[in-house]
Order: sequence, then C-alpha cells, then structure tokens
Amino acid sequence: MTTPPSPSSTAPAYTCEPLDSLTLGKTITIGPPPGSSYQPPLMDIAAHPFTLANNTTTANGHAKTENSGKAGGSGVEIRVNNLTLSISRGFGQVLRRVRFSFGEYGGNINVSANNQLVNVDNFSALHRKTIGGVEATVLSGGLGHDNGVIEFSGTMRDQQNGLGQLAVGGQELWIDDICFEQ
Repeated sequence: MTTPPSPSSTAPAYTCEPLDSLTLGKTITIGPPPGSSYQPPLMDIAAHPFTLANNTTTANGHAKTENSGKAGGSGVEIRVNNLTLSISRGFGQVLRRVRFSFGEYGGNINVSANNQLVNVDNFSALHRKTIGGVEATVLSGGLGHDNGVIEFSGTMRDQQNGLGQLAVGGQELWIDDICFEQ
C-alpha cells in the first residue's frame, strides 16, 4: 500500500511579502524613483500607466498605502487607482507562482505576464485563463465589489517597459499579502 503524500509536501513553497514594512499613507505616481515605487524587503513594486476599459491609457493614476482591510489581507495594503503596479523580485529573476489578496470595488483590471496584457471587468474573468503562458486561478472572490485571492502559475520572466515579472492594475483596487515561488 502506498502512502499518499502529506499536504505539506505538495503545497507550493511560497515566500510572502505582507507589505507591513511600508509606511502608511505613502502615495506613489508614475515618475522617477523613489516617488514611483515601494521597496518592501522582498520585492520592488513600481508605478506604470493603466489601460482603461475603453483601451485608452492614462498616466495620471496613483497608489497609496492604507490599513483599511479592503483586500482582506493582513495590515498594510496598497490602494490602486488608475495605475498598474509591477511586481519584481529583481532583474533577471524568474517567478513560478504569484498569489495575492485583493479587494476590487469598481472599474476594470489590468494584468500583464510575459508581455501580454489583458484588460477585464473583474478578476473572475481571469479564472482558468492563460496570460502569456501563465495560468490565472481565482481562489476566492473576484466578482467585483468584493475581496478575494488570485494565483498565477507558470514561468514569469522580466517584461518590457520595466513591468517586473507580473503587473496588475485597477481602479478602486486594493492589494495585499503578495506571495511568490521562484
């Protein structure tokens, strides 16, 4: 008789960045560093233009650190409005999985992986979709006006235009507890 593997041996080996090291109230916009990025200990998170639902692009958005609990995560979270945030472990790094908590309360969502951008109404539209060879799985929530968790699985390499290994943006979007596997 073969013993099935224990849950811990099959679970992904995530490293998580809860964002709690970020200063509350810090706002970033598109521009030169440091005003255009957050630098928690495990990654760089930078500001980039956002594509609206009508496919026009805006560079007038902003992101701000808050502690409102809208993403359903722990402590400090990032509120995103008309902005795309790149998630990068550093130039030349490759991510295999990324998972984060989100709160989406209006507008559309941008996701970019391996230089392929998708623009959708809600995270639920990404469930079981492949973006640049990376599969998105909505683990909870995602219907709009709610919070939840999404996971991206696949090889995520550096993208053009400094978009890190994965980029996500929105309007009235909160992000927290970014976990990754290399």
